[in-house]
Amino acid sequence: MYIISKHKDYYDGVVGTVGMDKTIVYERNTEEISERKKFPKIFHYTSYSWKSDNPVLNLCNLDIDKEKTDKYYDADGFIVGFCGKLYLGWQLFYKVMEWKEEFGHEEEITKTDIVYGYENAKQYLKTEYWGSNAEDDIKYFNNYDPIEVFREFNTPVFLYDSYTDRVRRDRIFFVNPVLKDWEFYKAVDAFTAFTELQMFISGVLGTGEKEIIEISNEHKIEQHGFDRKWSFRREPTKKH
Repeated sequence: MYIISKHKDYYDGVVGTVGMDKTIVYERNTEEISERKKFPKIFHYTSYSWKSDNPVLNLCNLDIDKEKTDKYYDADGFIVGFCGKLYLGWQLFYKVMEWKEEFGHEEEITKTDIVYGYENAKQYLKTEYWGSNAEDDIKYFNNYDPIEVFREFNTPVFLYDSYTDRVRRDRIFFVNPVLKDWEFYKAVDAFTAFTELQMFISGVLGTGEKEIIEISNEHKIEQHGFDRKWSFRREPTKKH
């Protein structure tokens, strides 16, 4: 697989092991969509009351259960769409004191642990909320087929999460995100990720080697800044 991208991801190095197949091209251009109306339907609110009846959004909004943990004070759920599957994860926030040499004293800072899978995260989270429960919503999540989202955005990877600075809690939809920033290697190892991407792009999305388009000589001349009429001669200046 030939990856065209401005950034590196955690699985890129696998190409040195398996070799590069240039007939399979992955243009990994990251796009951030913040307008909710442009989100896939699975991430739309189905009602505007205090209670959401969208199971997927309910899972993303699970709160920390203070009776289960003393370490974490807040949680933020996110969803990775990867090669036809959905992966549910949470960022768990906690505070620590760190010595700041430049200030000569300790300061409280926020750190984050990332956990994938409901079974791993439920030991820290509330499972009952708004007259519903996470167990029922997980069943819906696990049975949901997201393939149309991948096809709609013509991508093997997407992400539904908050803004990356974690200051604003508004949601955002990423197309071709940098998965290492969400520690996705905890869910899918590098070799498996590269292999699945290659198969999904060639088999499901059906994108392969770019078609070579022949350009006429006239258009080549125009691309290099010359006018077809005057060719390589200097175009006369207008007299005023």
